Amino acid sequence: MKKMLSIMAAAVIAAAGITGVSAQAAGVSAPTLTEHSMTISASELSDYANEVAVIVNKERSAKGLKPLRVLPKLQSAAQVRAEEITQVFDHQRPDGTSCFSVIEQFGLDYYYIGENIAAGQSSPERVMNAWMNSEGHRKNILDPDFMYIGVGVAQKGNTLYWSQIFLKYNEFSEAYIPKEKEKTMSYGDLDSDGKVDSRDASKILVEYAAASSGGSSKLSSDQRECADIDSNGKIDSKDASYVLGFYSYLSAGGGETDIKKWL
Repeated sequence: MKKMLSIMAAAVIAAAGITGVSAQAAGVSAPTLTEHSMTISASELSDYANEVAVIVNKERSAKGLKPLRVLPKLQSAAQVRAEEITQVFDHQRPDGTSCFSVIEQFGLDYYYIGENIAAGQSSPERVMNAWMNSEGHRKNILDPDFMYIGVGVAQKGNTLYWSQIFLKYNEFSEAYIPKEKEKTMSYGDLDSDGKVDSRDASKILVEYAAASSGGSSKLSSDQRECADIDSNGKIDSKDASYVLGFYSYLSAGGGETDIKKWL
């Protein structure tokens, strides 16, 4: 029975144009995270994965589709795949087996399965935009038959690697609907996730690069106010340096929670 189900799943994915998709077909941009080397913490990567799942359900809701639930074992499988595609960017695993073989490692089976991968996008919003602008990937995201999702995010150098695994199978009581984190904005916290970290510095650098090249602002008025750490009326690399310095201070156990007071 399992073999029959596996063949059915492979046929469906092939029809969706996903298996064996190239980096260009996946809407993957040149792999650059920021203009500066920056390591994103495991906690931040986990937040990224949750944000992707939240955005997936927003896209499904807009089409009148049921939300996907995050299945912890599937989430773990997707993380393995994200780490594997830092080595081989393909739907075939580094050991030569199909990407779907990762499911067995976590004691799961399936009636219907799909995988999306991407590399080079620096945020959940950007990777979802790339997937939604690719017919095959969008088809997986909006497939009404899928019930569960797992999302993985891994970093290698300055590049982020992303994976989504979609699944239809039996009911799992441990599966849950991903929730968007409550956001409050303060100086340095541009993404309103309640902490000042490398993600905020990245947003400042992107804004600085856009301004330096005559491009349009990437931030809202509130974000621009919170990005001007030294209150000199402009957003530049100094502001990003302050954010990174404060992030390092907090990571080392610093007790001051206000970046302005820390300065």
